[in-house]
Amino acid sequence: MRLARRPVLALLAGLAACTDPDARIRNRIDTGWHRDDLDALMLRWQSHSPRPDGSFQLYFDRSWKPRPQPETGLTGHARLVYAFAAAHEFMPDAGYLAIARRGVDFMLERFRDPTHGGFFHTLGADGRPGSMIKRAYGHAFALLALAEVYRVGGGVRYREAAMQLCREIEPGFTDPVGGLYNECERDFKPMSGGRTQNPVMHMFEALLALRGATGDMLAETIARRLGDFVAYKLLQGQADGGALIPEWYDEAWHPLPTQAAGGYVDLGHQFEWSHLLTMGAAVSPVYAQVAERVLAYALAVGYDEIDGGCGQRAFTDGSKADLRKGWWQQAECLHALLVAGQATGRNDVWRRYEQTQGLIKKQLVDIEQGGWRAAEALPCKSGGCKDEQPDPYHMVRLHQAAIKVAQGMPA
Repeated sequence: MRLARRPVLALLAGLAACTDPDARIRNRIDTGWHRDDLDALMLRWQSHSPRPDGSFQLYFDRSWKPRPQPETGLTGHARLVYAFAAAHEFMPDAGYLAIARRGVDFMLERFRDPTHGGFFHTLGADGRPGSMIKRAYGHAFALLALAEVYRVGGGVRYREAAMQLCREIEPGFTDPVGGLYNECERDFKPMSGGRTQNPVMHMFEALLALRGATGDMLAETIARRLGDFVAYKLLQGQADGGALIPEWYDEAWHPLPTQAAGGYVDLGHQFEWSHLLTMGAAVSPVYAQVAERVLAYALAVGYDEIDGGCGQRAFTDGSKADLRKGWWQQAECLHALLVAGQATGRNDVWRRYEQTQGLIKKQLVDIEQGGWRAAEALPCKSGGCKDEQPDPYHMVRLHQAAIKVAQGMPA
């Protein structure tokens, strides 16, 4: 009787999956791998990165030997705060929340500009401000860190700090066209220079996280404004129905026209926009349609149908795409396929999810040293990987989404 139990349970599970679409989706996700890799990754960072004052050692070689760190950047610090906070949700007894709180307290104490608001770009080795400029990219991750620490651990102080930063970002970085200045002086006076979609994308991400954590309408309003800016200003439709978001622009948000002029389409960011816009459908239903079009473009131009995974760059001037496979692009490709699989249930999407996951397991997960290989161009055996540990932001975001989808939750 005991021997027959396992086939019977398997049959019952199969029958349930036939009648429960969510069960079919959950069965496509390798939840065990996502949990195990998240656990192994964050245990390494917990062992090597936190400092007693709440700051982090951010740079390591592949064997986790610390590398010189003459200054600490806001972006790297905030991304680690986020990673520890997110990991706490699934491993609440590992001590990650305490590390995240110390990290965010350090950020508020040392990076925070008491005079003009916002956060300094870097701190020197003495803990004092180094570069005092304000960068939208770093502020996006500071907002994401504050939102995530509040979401998983509570604390009115963190919610208030996040909302204060939200109120400073809107007037401080918004440019006349509706996008974001890349850089400002300490007093938020805009600095001249071109524009890039990258800080817009991560600010949209952070605002969605803040809205989800607090329900605040200001966060939703700004997220909607940025999302509409991308959907109606930056998005470029293609004849086949796909759509792309160029990477670099002039100061009036006209995309740089050619590869020679510095214009290109970052394929990793196309996949990243796809899953962020799918999440953003809670703010505007238009974004789900835009997400499908962006994903269609990324798959058509940058996906490897033979081995899985995606390339790095495409060019709208007809130049040959750069299909070398970097590490973080594979994380974003898998993340986008996972979210699209949940949203659509399409078998072709899930086939690519499984294919790309296989590539990551084989080529990127570092069995010998832990973490992921810092690949600029896979495979590593041909010399395409750096001797360093990439920060865990992209991987944690991926695993967080996978585990939530497997639990029947929005990614």
